[in-house]
Amino acid sequence: MVVKKVYGIGVGPGSKDMITLKAQKILKNTKKLFVPISKHGKTSVAYEIVKEFLNPETEVVELLFPMCKDETLLKKHWDEATEQIINSEDEVSIITIGDVTLYSTLSYVWHRLKDNNIDVEILNGISSPFAAASALNIPLVEGDEKLAILPQGKDLENTLEHFDTVVIMKTNDLEEKLKNCKELMNNKEKYIIGIVNRVTCDNQKIDFGKMDEIDFNLVKEYLSLAIIKKIKE
Repeated sequence: MVVKKVYGIGVGPGSKDMITLKAQKILKNTKKLFVPISKHGKTSVAYEIVKEFLNPETEVVELLFPMCKDETLLKKHWDEATEQIINSEDEVSIITIGDVTLYSTLSYVWHRLKDNNIDVEILNGISSPFAAASALNIPLVEGDEKLAILPQGKDLENTLEHFDTVVIMKTNDLEEKLKNCKELMNNKEKYIIGIVNRVTCDNQKIDFGKMDEIDFNLVKEYLSLAIIKKIKE
């Protein structure tokens, strides 16, 4: 028994209103839905977004993807998840918050499914950087400006020197990283920073201003990101 097809569905940044119509259609007809979780007993944000779109008869299966840096342990869970998906009947779906192609948990399973010649169709979702720019009411880039997206703010100083807008995802030590950036600290007036927590959700929180005006406690919370822009002269 080998699964016929897998839908990898990005469910958007947080609000159920941000799910695409195609995703809703696929979810409604899904007989088996795989839901990644970071630990047993913890609520899946992605599942909370989609649950009202599911058929009552849909079988929901949790896949454990722990948030850790132990590569051996992570690969073990990715392999186990892939095996569960492959050994399913007919067509199945697996969901992820945001977009499937941007720092998604699904990417680790996607590679393994492709290696096993499993048909995978990706349904894109609205990603948090674009939703955050909307929440801050700013354009990410204009004209010939350049955009960079960094995980954990890696190589931040060099990136600030060469890009007009920098999005930093998955970081809780942003303030320290920024203070270590000579480019930013020596040119504070050239940059403006926006921080968004739980974008599009009912409890969304934002802050926007110069380096000395920002509440960096927001970025330490789960589901936060920062957008740093050079100010046009």
